[in-house]
Amino acid sequence: MLSKIWKEAFRQPLWFYPFVALAIFGTGVGLYRLVVGLGPTTNLNDGYPWGIWIGFDLFMVAFSGGAFTLATIVYIFQIEELHKAMRLTVLTGLLGYLSVLAILAFDLGRWDRAYHFVIYPNINSALFEVSWCIAIYSTILITEFSPVLFHKLGWDRALAFVKRITIPLVIAGASLSTLHQSSLGSMFLVMSHRLHPLWYSPFVSLLFFVSAIAAGMATIVCATTLSFVTFKRSLDQRIIAELSSYLPWALGFYWVLRLGELLGAGEFALIWSSGNYSLLFLGEVVLFGVAPMVLFSMRSIRMNRWASFLSGQVVLFGVLLNRFNTTWLGFLPVEGYQYTPSWMEVAIQAGVLAATVVVYSLAAHYLPLFEDEHHQAQPVMAKS
Repeated sequence: MLSKIWKEAFRQPLWFYPFVALAIFGTGVGLYRLVVGLGPTTNLNDGYPWGIWIGFDLFMVAFSGGAFTLATIVYIFQIEELHKAMRLTVLTGLLGYLSVLAILAFDLGRWDRAYHFVIYPNINSALFEVSWCIAIYSTILITEFSPVLFHKLGWDRALAFVKRITIPLVIAGASLSTLHQSSLGSMFLVMSHRLHPLWYSPFVSLLFFVSAIAAGMATIVCATTLSFVTFKRSLDQRIIAELSSYLPWALGFYWVLRLGELLGAGEFALIWSSGNYSLLFLGEVVLFGVAPMVLFSMRSIRMNRWASFLSGQVVLFGVLLNRFNTTWLGFLPVEGYQYTPSWMEVAIQAGVLAATVVVYSLAAHYLPLFEDEHHQAQPVMAKS
């Protein structure tokens, strides 16, 4: 058994091994941080108690939004043609949430008391609700993904049981995701004195939720393409095109809400009169608004594997920029304080992301993630 595992370890693509090394290095730095604390390992301070970890956490939660979005579309709205994307999407969501939990362990000052929200509940805190929702939803994602493992192991009874409770799981998962995706935005309602008006909004909870739906769909598009390139296993591009056709609608709804709120608050002129903040905001408009709405409105783009992949990346970079603007770059300065991430913060974050890539790659290589696999020599291209 060990000899077989050893042989398999050297049959992975060449790009796989640098990610393994980065994951190991990041884990070592992370263990050091847990031992010595935040002070010696980060540049966080009283003026900037949040850094790149929180930005990435909020991005990864949105990145994982495809799981509840697709599950709702398939099982609640009965759009069965998208069912073939479920396994890959649930895996992506699960790994996203596990990476969030890993980073939270490093980000908490007293990581050894992470369980205290269970025995010392603060029902007036948005983080109390977020903590419970993420913990329960991660469990639901594990249960939703378990049929893939049960199928691989031949555990037919366990597989049949999970299939019987699929609909209740999906309803619970969608409800919990709606709660914590929006509640993450609720944390910023108390930050009107710190967050620039371009990002502070009474509708920030709804904006976080809608942007997570769009980010989740973009994640599915990108993940299936990466699997095709690496393992020659993916979904029919027509399925991806069908799913991504909903993206312009989600993005359009998001920007109607966001720009409408600025207009209603009399702050619309801040878009071009806020210096560097205006540049950051316009970056979101382009990356998370105009560009992907135009691209995904074109069927020729959606039916081209590479074009849809690049368009999906534009969406994800836009969400990433939005989360960093909301948690760090969009904060108003505090006299006497500044923040630049330390190399250890960057190393830990990179290590967690590398570990996520490693696990995803192994799962895509050894597990039946695609109910309808396609082994094509060339990417699907649009007909001329």
